[in-house]
Amino acid sequence: MPIYKRCSRCGQRIPSGSTCLCAKSRHKEYDRYSRDNRSKQYYSGKVWELTRASTLEEDGGIDVYLFMTEGRIELADTVHHIIPLRDNWSIRNDITNLMSLNHDTHSMIEQMYRKDKNGTQRILQDMLSEYRAGRGGQKSF
Repeated sequence: MPIYKRCSRCGQRIPSGSTCLCAKSRHKEYDRYSRDNRSKQYYSGKVWELTRASTLEEDGGIDVYLFMTEGRIELADTVHHIIPLRDNWSIRNDITNLMSLNHDTHSMIEQMYRKDKNGTQRILQDMLSEYRAGRGGQKSF
């Protein structure tokens, strides 16, 4: 017999480990009314898919931040723009601005941006350069 839980948002009973349908509608609403359309089109396009795959390959598929700060090897599932699209659209596909992370690390870095965005960006850029230099240098595209 499956274990159930209550959705904290709408109170609906759902199987444990699954996501409530209200989350899907919440994300759909965010996409429709809040997300920047240019960014939305970019992230759903082929160029981003190829750039993302190249970045993950360049970084060995691991979370660069955790490797450089803690020496831990964890699988990366997210590619982070060190300088966000809204701040500089022209470098959106520049691999020197992209860093492989896992979801939790990405959330933590976004919180760090709220405290000291410029300082965090400098640290991440230096960290990424050091990591890639140690892996035999960057590929040119």
